[in-house]
Amino acid sequence: KLEDCQLFLFCDASFAGDLLDSLSTSGTVLCICGPNTFHPISWICKKQGAVSHSSTEAELIAMDAGMRMEALPALDLMDLALHVFHPPKSNRAQTDPPSTQVQTGSPFNVDWVPTNMNVPKGRAKLLILEDNDAVIKMCNKQRSPMMRHVTRTHRVDLDWIFERIHTDKCIRPRYINTKQQIADIFTKGSFTES
Repeated sequence: KLEDCQLFLFCDASFAGDLLDSLSTSGTVLCICGPNTFHPISWICKKQGAVSHSSTEAELIAMDAGMRMEALPALDLMDLALHVFHPPKSNRAQTDPPSTQVQTGSPFNVDWVPTNMNVPKGRAKLLILEDNDAVIKMCNKQRSPMMRHVTRTHRVDLDWIFERIHTDKCIRPRYINTKQQIADIFTKGSFTES
């Protein structure tokens, strides 16, 4: 059943894998997993735009790409699918879509703008599987003073990743051994020209 499944995002990166320009390669694989289900949905294999100074930095950039382009839109879609195909068995007032509920702001708050997005129900789960322990520690601490240059070099704001993982209870980072890292296939060169 869909309600027994969750999204798995495998993130990996090569560190200075390109011999010509020392750029790293981001690799991510998004899967739906359940007790008897394992189905890849999408994948990314993309060269990074700037040279990373460490493998941890390269892994953070890969995680950003996977979350922003694949995992978060899929999480919203799965949340909607769960709401439609497996509605909660509670009273009707709680199952109405958030767009029909009126949210009132303070009459003095002139900067408040109502959102046109539905508030996620929080039933869909996303597990970010990372083989770099330092990345997981940064996400748990919600800061990384050593990576403050990433905003300038890669044009990636790491604070949004740390905040989203910390505030959204549906997203959890987990360590996975490198031997079980599926996204590893997109980051290592295994073909030679003849």
